[in-house]
Amino acid sequence: MSIKNETDIAIIGLSGGADSTLVACLCVKALGRENVYGVHMPYNKTDTDTFNRRSVKVAERLGINSLFVPITDIADSITKTVESVMGSISITNSGNARSRARMTILYGIAHHLGDTLNKRVRVVGTGNLSEDFIGYDTKGGDALADFFPIGNLFKSQVYKMLEKFRDEGIIDEEHIDYTPSAGLWEGQTDEGELGYSYDEMQPVIEAMLAGDSSLNNFNQDLVKFIRNRHTENKHKHEAPKVLIF
Repeated sequence: MSIKNETDIAIIGLSGGADSTLVACLCVKALGRENVYGVHMPYNKTDTDTFNRRSVKVAERLGINSLFVPITDIADSITKTVESVMGSISITNSGNARSRARMTILYGIAHHLGDTLNKRVRVVGTGNLSEDFIGYDTKGGDALADFFPIGNLFKSQVYKMLEKFRDEGIIDEEHIDYTPSAGLWEGQTDEGELGYSYDEMQPVIEAMLAGDSSLNNFNQDLVKFIRNRHTENKHKHEAPKVLIF
């Protein structure tokens, strides 16, 4: 299936990261720049000055529709409401509120454009295989979308495709972020939170997907880490079960 088969208009949460930049490039190629909406959703000044400073430049370079929607109020409202009934919550829980706030905005925009343009409008996910296999995403947040164009690509492949678009003059070197971060709290990076880089995890995931018996050749702490995360987080990417009584 292709992007063009799935939608007429693409709505993308542009974070300034490699994944959303690549998805935007692919959607422009498939649908035309006039049919792609990049939505920048900073939570705080750090987001505005770093991640979304880059995402705005990406949108300008690609010539797509660009919407700037701060999420501070909605994310803080979610966190404060949960805290009011549950007491203090973890930094991860609070960070996930930002991801869910962003997805709420994306679907609200998609619904409005679908109503007004009478076209198929879909929220396009930006998750990649490296993240999805270990469930490194937020249920109801970035794990939610209508389809995932790069869901079968490892992070290393994401960078190779971005470099191809760079070499073709579609984007510039400055538009490629080589430090993966979900940006859910100050100073957060994927490797810092996970304890392993995507390059370290890729060969293990490849072996698991292939049913390869060579897993004994890898660092067993890493193998256990990936296997446990994959098992515990599979529910994030499965349709809700219908239970029969």
